Amino acid sequence: MYGQPAQRAQSQALAGIFYGLAQQGPNSDQVLRAPRLCEELQRVVQSVQLEGDDFRQLKVSWVISNLEEARKDPEKCSLVAAAIFLGTAQACLKGNYTCESSCKMVDCRHLVRPISCLHRPGRMPMQSRLKASGQKQQIICQNGSHRRVWPIRCCDPLDMALHLSYSECRRVALLRCTGMEHPQSQCRLYHNIHEDQLFFRTTYFEAFERLEEDIQAVPDESIKEGGIIYSSGVGILRGSLRDGAPWVEQPPQVDVIWFGLPLHPHHGEQEIYSQEEEMNLVSSTLDRVFAWACAHGADAVVMPPFACDIGGLLHPRLHFAGLVHEVSKLHERHLPVVGIASEHPAHCKASWWDDFAQAAINGRPVPPPLVHVPRIPLMADKLVGKDTSALLEKRRAQQGVWSVPGSRRLRASFV
Repeated sequence: MYGQPAQRAQSQALAGIFYGLAQQGPNSDQVLRAPRLCEELQRVVQSVQLEGDDFRQLKVSWVISNLEEARKDPEKCSLVAAAIFLGTAQACLKGNYTCESSCKMVDCRHLVRPISCLHRPGRMPMQSRLKASGQKQQIICQNGSHRRVWPIRCCDPLDMALHLSYSECRRVALLRCTGMEHPQSQCRLYHNIHEDQLFFRTTYFEAFERLEEDIQAVPDESIKEGGIIYSSGVGILRGSLRDGAPWVEQPPQVDVIWFGLPLHPHHGEQEIYSQEEEMNLVSSTLDRVFAWACAHGADAVVMPPFACDIGGLLHPRLHFAGLVHEVSKLHERHLPVVGIASEHPAHCKASWWDDFAQAAINGRPVPPPLVHVPRIPLMADKLVGKDTSALLEKRRAQQGVWSVPGSRRLRASFV
């Protein structure tokens, strides 16, 4: 009985920690220190009906049921994403959460603060920093429809990274790409259910909110100039979204590499880059990203098909997959695993994914030669009018009258 008041006080202290909520934590260090998010978080709190304001206690069943309802009402997707993000942010600030499957209190204080650094444009790591792995390289391509092939039930890039780091004990570098023209680092709200899972399932938002302090530069300008922002020590706290984003009992750490590519490069026939400069930019950027991943000690790289229908990027699908294959082979001595995964609706169709996967694993096949059809002459838009004198002679012949002097004489016909 003596332990009940203390336990109740502890549960109240673990309740509200965000500035602006009805119940705030007792200490100032428990307040969310991201002023630009407070208004958005307050809106989510009013929309989500919970008994308290501790979003770490969101039930898996609540997430699954609301995702089912979101199929009819897409606006609920942003609400579910924001609610999951609130719970993840509270877990980072409190340093613990309760795993629903094992009912254990998980301590995550060592995952609170990822560190970021900036690699300037054009810089490559020294070859002495790259160590050969001695393993044969594997290029793995899985989407949400290949559950029987891949050992995990779902296959978002985070799911693949979670499996590789937890089950195979690999150090994973997760790639994140945005458009060079619009890096989107100033007004991120973490509401896209498909493209923001990196923020509301991991501790990456902690590094993202402090990028300017870590790299001593403006993130947007660095990405526009071709820089690479490398964040180490990002913890994956939640499982697959399809399973209700359950808490992970033993959260692993991964690295996140953020870089930029052109939004809309010029497309040619047969899904290729029509301009060689744009193709070389994509290839050299991927080469630098893979090299820095190896230099930081990563032995696995995981990415979505980020240049194809994600985040506003629209690159030629087969040519981009071929470039990924070429760059992977350049680093096969140092990088044993290259994984490509996606559950994005744009990539779920077999007609889209199968050709992309084959090009990424085996290289882009040589397309058949183009057969150009010769031009077909078309009729003129305007008909050329007849000569007026010819029309006059035809009229006189029909009436049986004499023609003008010098022309042929026509006879009148009688019936």
